[in-house]
Amino acid sequence: MAASYMGIGRLSSPTIMLPASASHHIMRHRRYPPATTAASHGGHLPRAPALSHRSRPDPFASSRAIAAQGRAVSHRLIGSSPSLCRTVIPAATVLPNWHPQTGMKGEGAAQGRRTDGPSSRPEMIMPLPATIQTAVSQDAIRRASRLFSGDSRDCFQELCQNARRAGATRIAIDLTRQDGRFSLHVRDDGCGIDDPAALLLLGHSGWDHDIARSEDPAGMGMFSLAGRSVEIQSFSPSAGTAWKVRIPAQAWDSGAPLALEQGTIGWGTLISIEMPDDWHFGLHSIVADIALHFPLPMTMNGVLQPREDFLKDALLVDDACGCRIGGYNLDPDWQDGRRINFHGLRVKCPLPTIREVKDSFDHWAVRIDIVDAPEIHLVLPARKDVIESTALKVLREAAERALYKFIATQPDHRLPFSAWRRAHELGVALPEARSGLSMWRPETADDCHGRASAIMAPQGAMLIVPTTDPDIAQALALARDKMPLQDFHLVEAESSLQGYAWYDEVPIIEQASLRIHRDGAEYHYDDETCLPADLASGLVDRIVAELIVANTRHEGALRSIHSVEIPALVCRNGGWDLEEAIILATHEGGMKPDRLGRLIYATLFCSIDDGDSDSWETQSYTFERDARQEATRILLGEDAAVLEAISINAREHLTWLIPQNRKIVIHAERDAFTVDFLSN
Repeated sequence: MAASYMGIGRLSSPTIMLPASASHHIMRHRRYPPATTAASHGGHLPRAPALSHRSRPDPFASSRAIAAQGRAVSHRLIGSSPSLCRTVIPAATVLPNWHPQTGMKGEGAAQGRRTDGPSSRPEMIMPLPATIQTAVSQDAIRRASRLFSGDSRDCFQELCQNARRAGATRIAIDLTRQDGRFSLHVRDDGCGIDDPAALLLLGHSGWDHDIARSEDPAGMGMFSLAGRSVEIQSFSPSAGTAWKVRIPAQAWDSGAPLALEQGTIGWGTLISIEMPDDWHFGLHSIVADIALHFPLPMTMNGVLQPREDFLKDALLVDDACGCRIGGYNLDPDWQDGRRINFHGLRVKCPLPTIREVKDSFDHWAVRIDIVDAPEIHLVLPARKDVIESTALKVLREAAERALYKFIATQPDHRLPFSAWRRAHELGVALPEARSGLSMWRPETADDCHGRASAIMAPQGAMLIVPTTDPDIAQALALARDKMPLQDFHLVEAESSLQGYAWYDEVPIIEQASLRIHRDGAEYHYDDETCLPADLASGLVDRIVAELIVANTRHEGALRSIHSVEIPALVCRNGGWDLEEAIILATHEGGMKPDRLGRLIYATLFCSIDDGDSDSWETQSYTFERDARQEATRILLGEDAAVLEAISINAREHLTWLIPQNRKIVIHAERDAFTVDFLSN
């Protein structure tokens, strides 16, 4: 609104100006906007449109309509009567006397009399502040019990952190029972709380400069106990005596004054908590977990809890950015991701990890132990995550550099080329990755459910076979024992190694396709070309695999073309089913039903994982049986396929019924079936 008046007059201080009659017009129509008054509709109000079953009422529609109506009326009045802007209406005199039902003000408002003539217009002044500033409302205290989750782990962590900052040398946690009620006591031998008033001052930490600089405490930790009945005793060095205060559960949210009493301890701080029922579960294991990497010794019911260095088992430790960075070749925090130890508080934070290529099991990861890193801050109030910042970015880069320094101490490595180049960018010189590639294993249709572990190729000439569809890969497998493939160890492509000099020198099959010859016609098949739908499965004259081989990966490398005859081909032809596939074998290829059946299985079988399907074993056996029958039909004819099917079913269902050392003879027709024993 203020912008609407800037062209009308210059104000000496920030104010909102409204013309008297314009303000009256807006107020008067808050209940009945002009568009829906009875007078504008012939003495009756229009019927509101019925909501359809898809409509959802907007709870703010009324407010938005009123605001829009007010703006429209205001602009209309101001645009038609600029002189109206000369009157300034004081809010204190108009708004308290305004009658919302009649749109009138003053003493006659209740009787519906108008009293806003030109001579009776008061002024309304709505001053704005010159500045604003951040502050914490007292209302925040009423929500103190909701600042923390209230579980035992969070509370213990906060109390232990406070004890450590207070210079304690040990912490004792004890569980007692009196009159059937459990209490938990946390005692430390730190410097104590000098000023009791600072104890419950939300957002005021009261720590000295060194602690405030290195850890950025928020002054909220004590409120982790909000909603619990607590008694706090602490020794005040300035007062030379101890004090005690009892905080009932409901007092945390009330802001009510709490009386101080004389304490009984001689040093440090003692916090006693009325034990909630849900804290009993796993209490000892939680204390043990907190104590494990805490910098101070801790006891539970007098028993010293085990402690260990957070960077235990690290292969190497590097110091950077005020932290200790430990390197591991297996990620120790893959389950919970709590990779940073913030003075005993383990928090989640994504940190660099480096994986070597698939033939190596090394998965390099780091842990970071904070020592003095004042720019690394935790998200408040829970303090379970690290705030993303420039300092954290620098720390991550230092951790990444440390990982590469660790790797540099190893005899060799199998880093991807991009990681090797990144190490050089960070100033860590590494040799090239160890040479060697995995033996090629032809892709199968069921590879989506996992492949066998890689086996490294022996020393000698290698030829890289690119990743292809299963039908092309299985066809190439039939050519591996023929020239020129038999002169090489066929190895798998590893694109992450591309860029290393030794890898780029290995010859590679750039393209593989197949030509099929039948009855004088020639057909072409590759990863992107399908065979004609009317080409039936069966015997053909020739099947030729054509390979384009590049001598190296360098630009302008020499290329050669090789043709290799193979005895069979199973074309998926864009599908995966046995019925959709085109299965071909050559007349003179020497394929047997068993071998062709295995080729069909490897090319087409892919198990189904949905809940209604049979087990993998059942699906595999069924498909293998069907593939064998189809191979028999193609190679030996329909009669042989029928006999094969009968033989398979007899083996499955009859063999176990035949007595040991006995033989039977079966005479079977379509409608007749006789069985008899053969005499010995």
